[in-house]
Amino acid sequence: MKKLCLYSTLLVLFAGSVFAQDRIWLDNGNPVQAKLSRALDNKLEWVASDNVLRIYNRKRFLVVFAENGQFIVISELNENPSKAQVQIDAFYKSPPRNVSQDIIIKSVPLTVLTGTISYESDEVINYISAEGKAASINKEEVATVIYKDGRHEILRDVVDVAPLLGLVHKEIEKKETELKKVKPEKPAAAAKKEAPAMIKEKEKPVLTDSEYKEYSQKGIRRVDEFNSYLRIIGDKSRKSEEKNKAVLQALSLFEPQATVAVSSASGVRKYPVKDYLNRLKLLPYSKINITWNEVKYVSELKQEADGNYYGIISGQQVFEGYSANGKVAYGDITKKNIRVKLESYQKTVDGRDTLRWEVLLGNIGVETTSN
Repeated sequence: MKKLCLYSTLLVLFAGSVFAQDRIWLDNGNPVQAKLSRALDNKLEWVASDNVLRIYNRKRFLVVFAENGQFIVISELNENPSKAQVQIDAFYKSPPRNVSQDIIIKSVPLTVLTGTISYESDEVINYISAEGKAASINKEEVATVIYKDGRHEILRDVVDVAPLLGLVHKEIEKKETELKKVKPEKPAAAAKKEAPAMIKEKEKPVLTDSEYKEYSQKGIRRVDEFNSYLRIIGDKSRKSEEKNKAVLQALSLFEPQATVAVSSASGVRKYPVKDYLNRLKLLPYSKINITWNEVKYVSELKQEADGNYYGIISGQQVFEGYSANGKVAYGDITKKNIRVKLESYQKTVDGRDTLRWEVLLGNIGVETTSN
């Protein structure tokens, strides 16, 4: 009993130490502000700021970042729980990186670049290389950025990025060791000459308090809209034209590359939104009923480095597939999370440019499923 109380106390203290940059990236593509706490047989225990203890299959985890910018790819963890626990403990006890430059991981060809980022936009990163030369790289070529202050940004699908991080982990550690040995030069003057005007002209638009409330509610309404289209697409009494129109309308709610995770006995699989909707049309049931309950934000909208706002909405999806006799042939309840993106754009009204915001749904992930 004393051991249990001690463990609970330690768990609360541990959860209280979770910071914004401690993130766990899951297979649904979403980051969770949390830390790993314990390695189990084929599973990992983790805890977030809500102090709720969670245990997921190890396959659900891709990569974990600490607040100082250190990371560990889950495939690097030893299969033996005891040895994996030693790795986890060492990871969170690792000393500060104390590096003077940012790390940029280029995806093709896989390359680790070091330098001081002087300017960053939605499309490009300008930086002063380790040799003191001005350089630039298109963000489409970048997989990950690890900033010298510990922040990180994953710019591609994390499912694709995690293996790349595993491949270059040793090289990153080697370069950071070299950066600690070399006294940083002062390229600040060169950095200012490169793009001071660009920095000034690229100011991020910020939501007012009233706009924030309005667009937060709009994110919830987007999920409701998506659910209404699901009901049309799954309704066997509807004509094909109606269903196809609903598919197009549903697609307009999402980012182009968004995916939907679907759970089954064999595990979780992700589909592009269009494929998911078309599969829904073809399910072999005489009637399909899909409802979403308890829809709410679990991560409020926050502005990121690219100027856009991001949040996560959670909901409980109830699926029921009926057979010809009117009885439920299959049903499940799945807790899902949806990434929400709020991006700004300019709209010309009466010859004047007006700032507007668009709410888009992103990847839909699966947390739990019960039949």
